[in-house]
Amino acid sequence: MKRMLLITFLVFNLVIFAGSFSYSLGIELSGAILPFVGVSYNNESYNVGATLGFIFGPDEKNPEQLDYIFAPTIEAGYSLPYNFTIEANLKALVVVPYYFEQLYLMGGGIKYKIPINNQSFNLGVYGEFILPLSAGKRAWEKGMGIIPVPFIKSEYEF
Repeated sequence: MKRMLLITFLVFNLVIFAGSFSYSLGIELSGAILPFVGVSYNNESYNVGATLGFIFGPDEKNPEQLDYIFAPTIEAGYSLPYNFTIEANLKALVVVPYYFEQLYLMGGGIKYKIPINNQSFNLGVYGEFILPLSAGKRAWEKGMGIIPVPFIKSEYEF
């Protein structure tokens, strides 16, 4: 019975908010090119969403092994005039097989939206600060935690 109520509630919400969701494909550039997919809830003046970036690369310690890097991100933004949006986000960078230490980043930036019919192409510039957790402790010990890490982001939103 509980499962049926939960499914009914979820379907009801999906029908009500279906027109307010958008999906995106894009890339982030910051030392590496990180492709990502995302989903966000859009209102007239704000948006809330999540993305998942992913990339394969050779392991520095063992070149015969491939590392899988994924980067889940939670974003919240506020729309400004002239197709600009300011955003704040929280990101984790996880390297498998070294998943016991993650790098957590928090920051914000500005995004410009170029409308194309009902879709848009977005360009953004972000500054992320390393949080002193897990792998970020070493950066803070070296005094690099207060220096923002730049990210350039381009995405196609539909």
